[in-house]
Parts: sequence; structure tokens; C-alpha cells
Amino acid sequence: MVLPLWKVASTLACVVSVVLHSPFDLAKPSRTHILPAELQEISALTDVDEHTVACVQDEMAMIYLIDLRTGKIVRRIPFGPAGDMEGLTRVGQEYFALRSDGLMYRLSLLEGVAVVQDSMRLPLPDRDLEGLGFDERRGLVLISPKDFLKGDAHQRDQRLIHAFDPVTRRLLPEPVLSLSLADITAQAESKGMQVPRRTTKEGRSVNALKLRFSSVAVDPITDRYYLLSAVDRTLLVLDRQGALVALEQLPPKLFPKPEGITFMPSGQMVISNEGKDGRPNLLVFERR
Repeated sequence: MVLPLWKVASTLACVVSVVLHSPFDLAKPSRTHILPAELQEISALTDVDEHTVACVQDEMAMIYLIDLRTGKIVRRIPFGPAGDMEGLTRVGQEYFALRSDGLMYRLSLLEGVAVVQDSMRLPLPDRDLEGLGFDERRGLVLISPKDFLKGDAHQRDQRLIHAFDPVTRRLLPEPVLSLSLADITAQAESKGMQVPRRTTKEGRSVNALKLRFSSVAVDPITDRYYLLSAVDRTLLVLDRQGALVALEQLPPKLFPKPEGITFMPSGQMVISNEGKDGRPNLLVFERR
């Protein structure tokens, strides 16, 4: 059954798009945790256990453990020199942390200390890698670039999600998802979903969808891909074949700059936001 258009309170100053089979109401988090200023540039998120998430921030190679019940930092664990850290995901008892230039660390946390098992440079042409997520069903670390390949119109239209095999320590030769911005737009419009638009200087209304991904995760309950695009405050949900399930425009007052997404063992979804003009936050969403 197709759900009706959500009516969002005027204080949100945002219209939320039609969502097919959405398990979350993105206008109504069950909890909002305001984070300390040191996480102003929080850039990634992963689950640790039932009550704990881990994150990194743009300026330091440090893992922050946060109690999801209180929103408090319970531990800070440095693991390397300062750098533009953008991605973090847990794989069993290990963690993978990604720098924007493609340097990825494999870490273990032993008695509150980070032990770097090894590091590797991802052989990708992208120069702005942002998101890591773990696809438990396939046993792969997912990599979401923020940039897109320069070139002809076809290359600029492509949005690729890559994967790294943590067992063989190799990057898969082909992307696990190869998306077309034009195709996603066409799918959304055919399903009655609202696509963001902007007005040009000449007064024309044009497509404003960018899909420059800041984070990626797999919902363990529905087995769908969730992709965050901070630059246009968009959440894209896809099935395993890459078909569009939902396209969400996120309320700006709740989502100043959505940079990280993860799912808890209970099925809750958690999204982190950079502070931008305010304070950084964590938003927790229950399934409905």
C-alpha cells in the first residue's frame, strides 16, 4: 500500500516526500542528542553494541564512543596522526576507518586502546571518499564517494558505490551499485516522489538533486541500502538491485548537515549531523 503524503509541522519548514513502505518517520526522532563542540565536524557513524555508537570527526584520527542512551562521550581512542577522517564502520570485532584521500585503517580496540592492524590505500580514482558501511549479508565494506567522475555527461551522471573484501583485503573490481542520477530522478517522478528543484537566474525550475554521498548503510531488517547526501539533505533508499524504494528530503532544522548513518541491533536507525551553524547532533529513529 502506498502511504499518503506526510504532513510536516510548519516549524520544520520542509515538505517530506512520499515514501513507499518506509519504516521510519524522519520528521519525528524518538531521541535527539546534542553533541559537544569537539564533534562539530562529526563525519561518520557505526554501531558498537546495543547502547553504543562510534564516530570520527574531520580533523583527528580518533574514535569517539558515545552512549546512545545519554548522548555522552564515554571514551576517546586515538589511532593515528591528524587527518581528514570521513568514514568508519565495524566489522565484527574490528573497525575500518577511512581518510578522504583513500587511506583506510584496519583497527582493533583492545582494553580501550586502538591497535592498528594494517592500513591500505584504496585504488580508486575518486579524490573525496566519505562513507563506509558494512554489508553483513555479503561480508563487504561499502565505500561511498562524495565526488563523481569528471568527464562526459554519462560519467558525470554516474554515482558509484564500491566494496572492499575484509577477508582478502582487496577492492572488488566492479562497483556493487552503479547508479544514474537521471534514472533515479525518473524513477522518483514516476512514483510520485518529490525531487528537489531550484530556480535559475533566468527563472527556470530545474532538477536540484545532486546525490553526493556522505554515508552508506544497510538496513538489517529490510536488507535495503540507505545512502545519505549531505549537500542536498537527501536520503536515498534502494533495494538490492538498485531500484528506488524511497527518496527523502530531510527537514533542515533537524538535519543541519547529515554526515553519518547506522543501524542498531534492535533495528533503530541513527543519523549524525555536523553542527554547521548550530550544534552537532545524533538523531535516533524507531521503526513504526
